[in-house]
Amino acid sequence: MLTAGHVVEGSETVEVVHPSSGKPVPCRIGWANQRLDVACLISLVDVISAECAAPMGRLRLGKLGTDVPLPHCQIVGFPEIQRYGEHGEDLEYDQYRVTVLPMAGRNKGAVTCELDQPAADERRRRTSPLGGLSGAPVFAGPVLLGVVTQVPQGRHHLRIEAAPMSGIIQEGAMGFLQTRLQMITEVNPQDELFESRYAQDLSAQYRKMEIFGIEELGRSESRWDLDTAYLSLRAEAAAYPSSIPGPRRPGPAWDSAQRIETLLTDRPLVLLRGEAGAGKTTLVWWLAAHAANGTLNDDLAELNGLVPFVIPLREVHARGGRFPTVSELLAAGRVSTDGQPDGWTRRVLEARRGLLLVDGLDEVPAEEREEARRWLCALLDRYPGTRCLATVRPNAVEERWLRGDGFAELTLLPMSDDDIRAFVHAWHNAARLECREEHELLTTLEQDLAHQLERNPALRDLARTPLLCAVICALHRRRRGLLPTTRWQLYRAALAMLLGGRDAGRGVLNAEHVRLDSDEQHTLLQRLAIWLVRMGQQQLTHAQAVRQLSLAMRDMPQTQDHGGAPEKILRFLLDRSGLLQERADDAIQFIHRTFQDFLAAKEFHESGYLEELPQHALSEYWQDVIVLAAGHAARPAAGHLITDLLGRGDAAEHRGEQYRLYALAARCALNVQSLNSGLIEMAKDRIGSLMPPRDREEVEDLAGLGDWVVGLLPDAEQLRDRVALNTVRLLGRVRSAKARQKLRQCAANPEPDIRAEVARAWDLHPLQDYVDEVLDGAHLPDLLVDKPAKFLRLPRLGSVAKLTVRGSYLAEELDAQLPAQRLESLAIWDNEAIECLGFLRGRPDLSVLELQDCPALWDLSALRDLGLTALRLTGITQGDIAPHPGVRHLEVGIESLGRLGELEAWPNLRALTVEGYCRNPLWILRSARRAPRLTRIALGIDSLRELQPVEALPRVERLMLTGLWDYRDTRELGRVFPGLRRLALGLRTTVPGTLDLRDLHGRPDLRVELWSSGPSEPDLVGAEAFGDRLRFHQLPQA
Repeated sequence: MLTAGHVVEGSETVEVVHPSSGKPVPCRIGWANQRLDVACLISLVDVISAECAAPMGRLRLGKLGTDVPLPHCQIVGFPEIQRYGEHGEDLEYDQYRVTVLPMAGRNKGAVTCELDQPAADERRRRTSPLGGLSGAPVFAGPVLLGVVTQVPQGRHHLRIEAAPMSGIIQEGAMGFLQTRLQMITEVNPQDELFESRYAQDLSAQYRKMEIFGIEELGRSESRWDLDTAYLSLRAEAAAYPSSIPGPRRPGPAWDSAQRIETLLTDRPLVLLRGEAGAGKTTLVWWLAAHAANGTLNDDLAELNGLVPFVIPLREVHARGGRFPTVSELLAAGRVSTDGQPDGWTRRVLEARRGLLLVDGLDEVPAEEREEARRWLCALLDRYPGTRCLATVRPNAVEERWLRGDGFAELTLLPMSDDDIRAFVHAWHNAARLECREEHELLTTLEQDLAHQLERNPALRDLARTPLLCAVICALHRRRRGLLPTTRWQLYRAALAMLLGGRDAGRGVLNAEHVRLDSDEQHTLLQRLAIWLVRMGQQQLTHAQAVRQLSLAMRDMPQTQDHGGAPEKILRFLLDRSGLLQERADDAIQFIHRTFQDFLAAKEFHESGYLEELPQHALSEYWQDVIVLAAGHAARPAAGHLITDLLGRGDAAEHRGEQYRLYALAARCALNVQSLNSGLIEMAKDRIGSLMPPRDREEVEDLAGLGDWVVGLLPDAEQLRDRVALNTVRLLGRVRSAKARQKLRQCAANPEPDIRAEVARAWDLHPLQDYVDEVLDGAHLPDLLVDKPAKFLRLPRLGSVAKLTVRGSYLAEELDAQLPAQRLESLAIWDNEAIECLGFLRGRPDLSVLELQDCPALWDLSALRDLGLTALRLTGITQGDIAPHPGVRHLEVGIESLGRLGELEAWPNLRALTVEGYCRNPLWILRSARRAPRLTRIALGIDSLRELQPVEALPRVERLMLTGLWDYRDTRELGRVFPGLRRLALGLRTTVPGTLDLRDLHGRPDLRVELWSSGPSEPDLVGAEAFGDRLRFHQLPQA
C-alpha cells in the first residue's frame, strides 16, 4: 500500500482500515522516501478480501507522456471532511474531478492537478477543505499516476500535488510494486466502459470452440466452453534471445519443450508453428477470451488486463487482401463492439496494453507473405511493448523468418500419449454434458477407446492432433467401437458421418425440399474445394459459391430434380453438410482446411487433373493436397505423380528445393496403397541421400515418414558428427518398435550428448515400452522425472549422473527409487512431502544438490555428511543451514539468507548467488568480505547506492547485480570491488536512465556484460573505451 510519507513518519507500526471491512490491519513501513514524501506499507494479511478486490482488476501504473493538460482525471480519497462518527474513524469516499498539468511542477518532479471546480468548505474554517487527502491516488482513467502529498499554498485550494509513480519506482519502491508503466497521452472517460463491453463480446465470441462430432448428440451447434474443452499442448522452443546471460532458473537441458503457456511467459513476440488441426486457432481464441477478462492464471497472469486484437488473416484476405490499419484492428476480427471511442485502439497500443493475435500467416498467398511481415513489423515498431502471437503452418515461411524482428519461434508438438488420454476424456466429458441419457454408454466407450489407443500404435499416431483425435472420438462413438486404421479411411469415414449419416441419424431426410445423397454432396463440395485451392484462398463469397455450384450442376442434371436452384443447394450444404460455415460478412469456408484439402485432392484425382499438381510442389499451400491426391489415385497415376516429383528433385539446383521435392515424393509413396517396388526404392534412395537431417525442421518433417525412414538412418556406431543428435531426435519422434531398436543402440553410445537425447525421447513413447526396449540398464548423463510413472521405473535404469525429480514424494520413496551409485547431481523440485534428507547418505557419488520449493523440509542435518561441492537451496523456509566444508558454489533464496550463518565458516566457498530481491545487501556483503576464498558474487539489488556503506571486497573478481533501477553511482562498484575482472549488470529501465561507465575506465582486464529489460534503453556513457570487452543486450519487454 502506498501513502504519503508524512502520514506515517516516525511510526514503528501503522494500522490500515478499508471501508469494506472496517477492521484495522497492522502494517510495517517497507520502504520510504523523504524527498518524494512517499511510503510503502506492508501487511502480513489482506486488507480487503479477494472477493472485494477481484472487481478492481489488476493495478495499472502510468506516467505522463504529454506536455498538454490532461483532463478527465480524478482523485479518490478520504479527506477529513468525509470522516464522521464519535472519533472521526468512520470513513466515506470523496471523489474529485481534476486536470493534470504536466508542465506545472515538472522541475521538482511533482504531478500537479487542478480541480475542475473548487472544493467546498462547508465548515467555514481556515484549514483546507482538502485536509486529510494525503496518500490519495491520482487516476487517469483506471491508471494510477501518482500519490497525493500536499496542497500548495496560494492557489485557493484549487491545486493538489502528487508524487509521480515513475519517480516512486525509480527511487526504489520497485521491490514492492509491479513496474510496467503505461505512457498516458490522453484520457477518454468512455474508454473504460467500452473496454468492459469489448471484453464481454470477446468472451461471447471466443470462449467457445467447436468440437468435432459433438453436435450430433443433440445440440444445435457443436460449440463448447473452452474451459471444458481446452487442452494445454506442448511446444518446443528454438534458440531464443532470452538465452542472454542472466540469473535464470536452472533446469534440464531439454526444458525447451514445455507447455505452451509456460513458453509464452517471457516471450512477448512469438511465431507459433503448427500442423493443420494442431490447436493454433484454439490457443488464439483461448488467449483472447481469458486475457480480456483477466482470468489467466500462473504463467500467463502477466497478460491479464491486456486488450486482445484477433486478426484472422484468412478472413482479412478474403475481404480484399488489405491488411488492417490501427483503426481497423477491432473490425478485423469477428467482434464488432458498438461505440468505440475515437482513437481508442491507438491509446491502448501507446499504453503498451495491446495483445495482437495474428492467426494464419499461411492463409496469405505466398507472394503476399512478405507484405504481411512488413505490415506486422511496422505495426509493432510503431507501438513497442505490444505483445504478439502469430500462427503459421510449419513450412509456410522459412526458419527464423521473424527472428530479426525480435520474434521467438515455437513449434506445437504432436500430442503425447498423456495428452491424447486427456483429450479423449475431455471429449467424452463434453458428450456426457450434452447427452445425459447416454452417460453410461459414453463412459464405456471412453474406456474402450482408451484401451484401443493404448494397444494400437497406428491408431495412436493418427490421434496426435486435436482435430484428428476428435474425429476418432466421434467415429468411435458412431460405430460403437469400430475404427478406421489409415488416415484416408479416417477422413472418408468422417465425411460419410457428416454427409451421409448426419441428417439421417437426426431424422432430417428432406430438409429445405432438397434431396442430395452423400455422393452428390461430395461432388459439389469437391468443386468448391478445388476452386479454393486453385485460387489460393480459404474463403469464397456467396456469389462465388453459387457460381461454382452452377458450373458443377451442369454435369449433374439429377441435382436439379433433387433441389433446383444453386442458391437452394448452397443453403442445403451450409445447413446440413456440417462441412461448410458461413460468416456474417459474406464469407463461406470449410470447417477446417484439412477437409478442404481432402475434397480438393479427390476432385483432382476424379477429374484427371493430377498432372497439374507437380508444378505446385514447392508451394507449402499445395503440399497436403498433393499427398492426399496421391492417396486417392490409382496405382499408375500415383506412380506418374511420384516419378514426376523425383525427377524435379533430381533437376533442382539447390539442396533446399531438392529436399522438399524428395520429401514430398516420399510422403506420397508412403500413402499409396500399392506401388511399384522399384519406385519405392527410388524414393527411399533419394531420401537416403538427404540423411542425416540437418536441423529440427527436417527432423519434424521426416518423422512423418515413420518406419519408412528408420532403415535409412545410420547405426549408432556411425553417430560421430555434429548432426548425430538430429538422427537420434528423428528416431525418437518416429515412435515405433523399429525406431526403439536403434535407440537402444544409441543408449549405449559413448557420447553423453547422444545418450541424453535418447533420454529426452522417453515422453514421446509409451513409458513402459521405452524402458523395456531402450532404457533398461542404460547409463544416462541427464534425466528429468516429472511423472509418477517415470519415477516408479527409475530402478530399471543402469545409472543417472544428473537427475531432476519434480513432484511430491516421501523420503522413503525417494530412497527406494533413486539410483544409489553414480548419481553425481540431484535436483528435487516442487516436493511438498519431503521432510528430511537422511536417505542421501547412501549416495556416495553425490556432489551437487539442488532443493527447490520443498516447504515441508525442516531437517537439513544430512547435508554435512555429503561430499558436496555445489548446493542450491531456494524456497526452503525451515531448518538450519550449517556451514559445509566442501561446498564451492552456493546458491540460496532470499528467504533462506537469515539461516545461512557467517560465510567465513564456509572455508572453500568460491561462488555465491542470492536468488531474489535483496532489500538490504549490507549484511551479505559484509559477511562475504570475511569469506576466505569467495571470488564470485551474484545478487539482486535496487540501487548501486546501497553499496555506499560496504567496505571493499578485494578478492571478488566476478560480480553480477540484477534488478537495478538506480544505476547512476558506478563509482561505488570500483571502490567496493577493486579486483573486478568480470561485471554483469541487469538493468530495469522502466524510465530512461544513464549508466556512466567512465569510473570503470583504466581496468584493462575488466569485461562488462549489460542486459536491459523495459521499454527504455539506458544511455551508456563511456562504453566506447571498452571496445569488444563490453556486450549489451536489450531484452524483449515481457
